[in-house]
Amino acid sequence: MASPQSIDPQSIQAVIAKTKTLINTQLKTILRLESLPVSGAKAIMQERIINLINHHARSGNIADYNRLRDRVYDINQSSSNHYNHSTSSATPPSSNMPTHSTRPTHPFGKGLTPTSYAQVKPKFRDSPFYSITESLSSVLECKVREATRDQLETKINLRQDVVDRLVADSSQKVMIYCASEPISPFSQVDITFPHQIEIRVNLDEVKANLRGLKGKPGSTRPADITTLLRKRSGYENTLNVTYALTNKKFYIVVNLVKQHAPEALVAKLKAGRSISKDQIIREMITRSQDGDIVTTSSIMSLKCPLSTLRIDTPCRSTICTHNQCFDALSFLQLQEQAPTWTCPVCNKVVSFQALQVDQYVNEILKYTPRSVDQVTVEPDGRWYQVTQKENPNRTTGTRSSSEEDDDIVEIQEPRLAAIKDEALLTPSSMARTPPYSSREQSLSSAAPRSSSGKRSIGQVIDLTFSSDEEEQPPRGPKRQSTSNGASISHTSSVATTAHLLPGPNGFNFNLPRLAPAKPPEPLDYRFGDP
Repeated sequence: MASPQSIDPQSIQAVIAKTKTLINTQLKTILRLESLPVSGAKAIMQERIINLINHHARSGNIADYNRLRDRVYDINQSSSNHYNHSTSSATPPSSNMPTHSTRPTHPFGKGLTPTSYAQVKPKFRDSPFYSITESLSSVLECKVREATRDQLETKINLRQDVVDRLVADSSQKVMIYCASEPISPFSQVDITFPHQIEIRVNLDEVKANLRGLKGKPGSTRPADITTLLRKRSGYENTLNVTYALTNKKFYIVVNLVKQHAPEALVAKLKAGRSISKDQIIREMITRSQDGDIVTTSSIMSLKCPLSTLRIDTPCRSTICTHNQCFDALSFLQLQEQAPTWTCPVCNKVVSFQALQVDQYVNEILKYTPRSVDQVTVEPDGRWYQVTQKENPNRTTGTRSSSEEDDDIVEIQEPRLAAIKDEALLTPSSMARTPPYSSREQSLSSAAPRSSSGKRSIGQVIDLTFSSDEEEQPPRGPKRQSTSNGASISHTSSVATTAHLLPGPNGFNFNLPRLAPAKPPEPLDYRFGDP
């Protein structure tokens, strides 16, 4: 009885090492093909595959081992190719086989070339604006170029039937799609171009936005090259792609697509399912009956939050809980330029399939004039137009007599009237500001008169006083020098006395009186002793 054939340990270690280099998508693909769970972290999925490799090696099940080995090396190859060799037996390794080889030989004895990623066609995410009809070129693989640049070239040959469709139907377009790794046959990918890329068709540069919105994956549109192609059957259109500074692989393919205009999509929404008026009213009544929530009337705007114009086709997503709608055409036109697919009211992620026409808001728009921008909605679903109360005083630009009387207030007090009369009767010769010393005496003399708590009329403080108006102090005595150096002084003293002059209506003015100067003493010009 022949003993079971053994598997080369170096081959086992090479397969295990290759398994540890796979990414999550590739590990899940292998686990699905082997009917194993795909949940868990990356290390857990690697451990499941490694344990299965060791199990087949220990049990001597060479057929299962070869099948799993081929799936690890050729992860992107169709699984049907692997099952064709599942019953074949492995050739035992000979003694003269090179030990440094990391790629095991095929069970049939021929070397298996790893399948290139370019042979796997990416499955792009569905878009309501573009429907892919067929591919017009093979998939180009842009290898990693972290510090250099690379250039690819391919030929696009249009068949006669494709040329006829492009000429007869303007909605038929030829567009360039691009995706980055990882690529999986079980999931859809977004359109993503390298950050630094230049595309030329027949030496004409493609003018298109190949980056999309910053920080918004999936906001890039395919590049339209319809006008750059020579629409002749059998003509080889040249496509040149130059890219640089990439840290992952990219895959480029040219597709023939059917373009759908936003107006056609709006017509499709109107013909499809809609949110009925009765359903919306039932939801509003249910929310108003909730004891934990106090509901009151609210203002609903009839303007689109995107275009700020009156809504023509009220639309919202079925996953949104608000009643505020947006215009369907404005929303779809924006998504055609930058497909973010977020609700402009609540910022939830929506899809075209979830968009429906709101019949409740549609009825409000139908029964209100176009000049109305908003309505008031009650919790029970009733609505009415918002009317602004007009103020006749503001519209005419005048005020009533009562408002004028409130603004101007005249105080009638006898003492203030007397002060005004005194200011008018005061002669101009007596309107001069008295000196500071005389005003102090007048204030001190007038203070005892006020026996009550009221201030008398005479106690008026003059705030127009300035220090420049004070009298200059008397000059000192003059000194004359004699021949013997003695100085003789002339003393002229000025006696200042204040006289209280009665003014009109109780005003008192203190005016100084100048006393006559004392005559100077005779000078003695004799020398020597008297």
